[in-house]
Amino acid sequence: MAYCISCGTDNVDNSRFCSRCGATLAPAPGAWRASDEPNTEPNKPPLGEAPNPPPVTGTYTTPPPTNYPAYNPSPNTTLHRQAFGTADVVHPAIPALISFFFPGLGLLFVPNKVGPGVSIFAGYVALNIVLFILALVTLGIGSCLFLAVPLLNVAAAVHSYDVAAKESNGKYQPVLFK
Repeated sequence: MAYCISCGTDNVDNSRFCSRCGATLAPAPGAWRASDEPNTEPNKPPLGEAPNPPPVTGTYTTPPPTNYPAYNPSPNTTLHRQAFGTADVVHPAIPALISFFFPGLGLLFVPNKVGPGVSIFAGYVALNIVLFILALVTLGIGSCLFLAVPLLNVAAAVHSYDVAAKESNGKYQPVLFK
């Protein structure tokens, strides 16, 4: 009988694991030593060679219990992939940062706000074209209007942050437009 040092249970000889607690059983004392006796068993390989595994019979021994629980989802659980735009809300700082450099395009990361985002960006591009034409026509006097462009970038960033925060269903708070 193999004796388990963890729980004290007597197990069947040649068992690798305890039938009660699952602990690895130590080999019998002296089993690791090579003997000086010649090989007298017909099916036993000579020393230094790997033994042939025993033939598989109809019995099945269960593996030892583990300390880790197995993942068994309930039958009602459905695993699915989320569609683009329906994933967990993005932090509002990401749309704000993108909208700071490209006003309106940060709203592309907010669900159901693609249309307003594209409209804001198109208006921004049109405004810059008009300001450029005014600066050329008035010979530099209209170039002072370009000083307002950074203010528009900041306003677009704050707007994108607030829209993304409102879409987060309370996870994030808006900065300006509550």
